[in-house]
Amino acid sequence: MPYCSLAIQIEAPKKAIDILSAFACEQFNARNAYQLDERQFVIDGGLNDLRAIQQDDVITYGFFCRYVKDLHRTEVKIQIFAKNQIFECNLVDLDSVKKIKGGVDNDNE
Repeated sequence: MPYCSLAIQIEAPKKAIDILSAFACEQFNARNAYQLDERQFVIDGGLNDLRAIQQDDVITYGFFCRYVKDLHRTEVKIQIFAKNQIFECNLVDLDSVKKIKGGVDNDNE
């Protein structure tokens, strides 16, 4: 499963399931998102083609697509959702989040 290059940051971790469920409902016509394990959420109503994965910084959720062909379409949906939810979440580049861990740029270590 390939990662989308875009992710969302949810500043209130306790609201994560509600925000991911809103994303699932609005963009995938799912009833809600549901938690698969401690860090993974199924987004697409049980099709298992898209998961949100909580990153190490806890507030960032990257998206994993089952098929490469779905990456672009999913990223467009992430952008639309984040634009409409500006008070709840922020759109970020997942690669930049992975490089900077704990406030330190890992490329300069």
